[in-house]
Amino acid sequence: MANTRATDMMRRLTEAGGPLDFGPDRSRLLVRVQRTLAEGRPVSNAEVDRFIAELSIAPDDAHEFLRTVTERDADDRIVGAAGLSLNELQHRFVVNGTRLSAWCAEDTLILPTLLDQTATIESPSPVSKQPIRLRVNPRGAEEVDPPGAVVSHTIVDPEAVDVSSVEALWGAFCHHIFFFTSREEAEEWAAGRDDIEILSVAEGFELGQLIASRLLAHAA
Repeated sequence: MANTRATDMMRRLTEAGGPLDFGPDRSRLLVRVQRTLAEGRPVSNAEVDRFIAELSIAPDDAHEFLRTVTERDADDRIVGAAGLSLNELQHRFVVNGTRLSAWCAEDTLILPTLLDQTATIESPSPVSKQPIRLRVNPRGAEEVDPPGAVVSHTIVDPEAVDVSSVEALWGAFCHHIFFFTSREEAEEWAAGRDDIEILSVAEGFELGQLIASRLLAHAA
């Protein structure tokens, strides 16, 4: 990958014991929940209990972990999990005809690998509001429109970043990661900030694979 600073950060975040290394049990549960959400329906606590039993993992730790990475509805059902959401968000994400959303632009590049499905994506630039459209399979982006689109990525301190809740994850990552129609547009948006890197879509996909591969290696 061309962007050394972003790559080094992500490797530290996902290395053994890093903030985004969830370990085998939590990773298996998270992927199971995400793949259920991808069917287009909430995940009930009864289903979570069934997953926990089938995976033979510790219930208390499992529920505590899910509270930090999931969105809930009024009935306490899971409607979003670590980047994938049933709620209407700006990053539209469609798999197998099911309309979903992603928490940030980078999530749209990670989720096809985790779900093992091809996704169509539409996400507006925060500058021009022009939609960026992509088709992404588990191995990379098949289509990008406009072709010069890029993705911003925030740079955080892996030793200090807060990942203790959904809101903390949004604040650290999602509020800073968007698609743009061009590098010039992204640089205009990021002017004056030293905590943002601008990546090509291919670079963004490769960066996301550091997260996806860690989760799937554990989940396997």
